Amino acid sequence: MRWLLLELLCVLVVGTPLAHAADTSQFVEVRGAKLYVETFGGGAPILFLHGGAVFFDNNFAAQRDYFAPFRKVIGFDRRGHGHSADDGRPFSYEEMAEDTAALIEKLGIAPVDVVGHSDGADIGLILAHDHPSLVRRLVISGANLGSGITPDEVKRRSESPEREADALMRLGKHIPAWFRPDYEKVSPEGPGHWNAFLAKSWRLWMTPVVIERADLAAIRIPVLVMAGDHDLSSLEETISIYRALPSGQLAILPGTGHGTFTQRADLSNVLVREFLEAKSDVR
Repeated sequence: MRWLLLELLCVLVVGTPLAHAADTSQFVEVRGAKLYVETFGGGAPILFLHGGAVFFDNNFAAQRDYFAPFRKVIGFDRRGHGHSADDGRPFSYEEMAEDTAALIEKLGIAPVDVVGHSDGADIGLILAHDHPSLVRRLVISGANLGSGITPDEVKRRSESPEREADALMRLGKHIPAWFRPDYEKVSPEGPGHWNAFLAKSWRLWMTPVVIERADLAAIRIPVLVMAGDHDLSSLEETISIYRALPSGQLAILPGTGHGTFTQRADLSNVLVREFLEAKSDVR
């Protein structure tokens, strides 16, 4: 139940964006939105999907610097996140996956290796299921199957301003302190939009079912399922995702929370590289 853990725990992610000029940075229009896209390096492309309430630069700085010398690193900020404007529509995993698919097609990089963290991992799974021809291999870390809240309960919570305000107050106290200033530095909407952004994120995290286990069974491409041994999602949920994938591989990082790509950057980078460069699969 990620929504509850996010209200009660500080997400174990460390660090802030590193200054590093992109080889190219541009806004790419897809599905009525202008998404901020950065590219670094050259070679076979890797597309990175950032987590919730963060954006590419402050989620994948270590991966950008590691992979750019020999791969083309592509990162983008989802609509309403980072440098990409918020168009007022609710956040939705399905819509984010469709935006990602449209971006891949517009950039002409399919089939592409995809690496997703947290919300980005969930989006990666939906993308691989709905658009299998666009993804060559997929790495996910910190994914979950859903909030565990029933649709009726989600409706009750969304219709109660008092309950939502209380949840947002508690959430704001427990997310990492640098989330807000990082957002305010780059958001086109400016500092005053943070509370609206956090509210939209909270509603997204209440999604009852992100993806069904039966849908995971239809994903045929190789998928590396990563998590910290103290991640937000339980080990049992992570293992259930791995077991449902026909070509899944599993890596649990010891002594690690939700921030696998920052807390354990060296280890996660090696695991991702070996998986993406593998000549054959275990299964």
